[in-house]
Amino acid sequence: MKSPQYLYFKIRFTFPILIGASLLLLFSFSSELISESYSNYLWDDYKAQQDWGRVKLRTLTRLEESKPERTDGFGSYYKIYGAGLFRSQKGGEDKDEAGKYLGAGIINPQVGFYYQSGTSFLSMTLAPRVIAYESKLIEERRNSVWDAEGIVSMGTTLQNIRIHLEGGRGWQRLDGFGFLFNGMSNYGQIQIAKNEIISLSLVTLRMKPEEESLRPKAWDHERKEIWGGAIRSGDLLFWESLQLFSYIYREPKSVVSDDLFTSNSNYGSFMYNGFEFRSMKFWETASVDLSVIRLIGSRKFKSYPWSESEQSTNSILAYSSIHGEFKKILLAMSGLYTKKDKKERSDADSNGYAAPLAEPRVMGGYSSFLLYESVSLPNDRLFYDILDKQVPGFENKGIRMIGIQSGHQFYSYLRGDIYINRSYSEIGQGTEVILKTTSNLEEFFNGFFSASLAYARVEQKGENNRDFFRIYLSSGFQF
Repeated sequence: MKSPQYLYFKIRFTFPILIGASLLLLFSFSSELISESYSNYLWDDYKAQQDWGRVKLRTLTRLEESKPERTDGFGSYYKIYGAGLFRSQKGGEDKDEAGKYLGAGIINPQVGFYYQSGTSFLSMTLAPRVIAYESKLIEERRNSVWDAEGIVSMGTTLQNIRIHLEGGRGWQRLDGFGFLFNGMSNYGQIQIAKNEIISLSLVTLRMKPEEESLRPKAWDHERKEIWGGAIRSGDLLFWESLQLFSYIYREPKSVVSDDLFTSNSNYGSFMYNGFEFRSMKFWETASVDLSVIRLIGSRKFKSYPWSESEQSTNSILAYSSIHGEFKKILLAMSGLYTKKDKKERSDADSNGYAAPLAEPRVMGGYSSFLLYESVSLPNDRLFYDILDKQVPGFENKGIRMIGIQSGHQFYSYLRGDIYINRSYSEIGQGTEVILKTTSNLEEFFNGFFSASLAYARVEQKGENNRDFFRIYLSSGFQF
C-alpha cells in the first residue's frame, strides 16, 4: 500500500561512521581546508543576530563543543535540539510567483559516548535529524526528510598543541558569514591548534545540495566535493579574528540521458580564494568586518558525439560592515558586492558569483527580500532560500547592496532591530525596510524566538514599481 505523501521519508543516513573512518584515510592525499562541525546549528538565526550577521567559527571537535567539561574514564551525554521556521512572501506580479510560503519543523536529538584519559579522548556521536515541511511555490507540497549525524572524533594535547581527528556525517560551516558552505556533508577532518591563537584544519567534504538519498550510485557519480586549505588566527595584532583560505569545489561528470546518441554530460571545477576578517574594537565598541572571495573555474558540457563547450567563471564577492554601540543604540553600516555576468544570455563567460551551499545572514539574512530575491528571474539566482538549494549557477547578474541597521536591547531577553537596505540587481533598484524582534527564552527554557516583517519596493525601467511583503519566523530550543 502506498504511503501518504506526508509520510514519505527519504533516507539520508548510510553508515556515517564507516564513511568517516574511510575519509580519515584520505588525509594524506587531501589538501588543506578549514571547517567546523557543531551541533547547535539550529540556533544560527539567533547567533547571527547577536553578532552582526556572523556565526563565529571555533576550532573544536563535536565532543568539545557538546561536552567541554569531562572527567577521566568513560562518559556519555545527550541533548535534544529542535527548531521551527515559517516564511511567507506576497507582492509583485504573476511572473514573480509572488504568493508563496514555507513552514518547517526540525528535531535533532543527540547522544554521545566518550573515553577521556588525561588530555586525550575518543568519542562517538549519533544524532538523527528529521525535517517535516509544507511549502507552496506554485503548488502545495508536503514532505518529510530523514537524515542523521554520525561522528567519530579523537584528540590529544602535546606541549600546548592540540591535534584532533574527526570524521563521519554532520553539519559543516566553512565561513562565518555564510558566503561559501553551510550544510550537511560526509567529511573527514584534522585540526591542529597552538595556544588558541592560530590553527590549521584539513578536511575533505562530500555533499549533495539536493534532498536525495545516499545511494551508492548517486555518491559515486553525482557527489560534489570540496577540499582546499585555510589558516585561522584568533585575537592577535589588530584583529579579533582572521581567516585565509583556498577552496576547490569539484562537480563530477553527470550524464543527463542514458541514450548513447543523445546523452549530454557536464562536469566542473571551481576555486575560491579569499579571507575573512574582524578588527579589534576601536572607539570603545566599534569594529569592522570584511570578507573578500575570488572565484575562478569552469564547467564543461559535452553532447555526444558531436560537440563540446565550456562555461568559464571569473568573479568576486566583497562584503564589509562597520558596527558598534552608541549611547545604548546598536548601529551598523554594511555593503555587499558581487561581480555580475554582463551578457544577457548563456555563453562561455559566466562571471556571476555562486557558492556550493551559501546561506548568508548579513543585512537581515532570511528576513531580507532583496538579499535572497525569491522571485522568478531569467538567469540564475545568487543565493537560494531555505530548502530551495540548487547546483551553483554562475549565469547571474550579481548584486550591489548597501544597508544600515539600528537596534536596541530593551531587556536581557528582548531585542529589536530595524534595517534599511538599498540594492541594485537583476530585479531592478530595490529599497526595503525590515522590522525584527529577537527574544531569548532563558527564563522558560534554553531557546529563542525571532520574528520579522519586510517591505520592499522594486523599481525597474519601463515597468511599474513592484511591492513585496516578507514575513520570517524562526525559533530554536535545546534541552
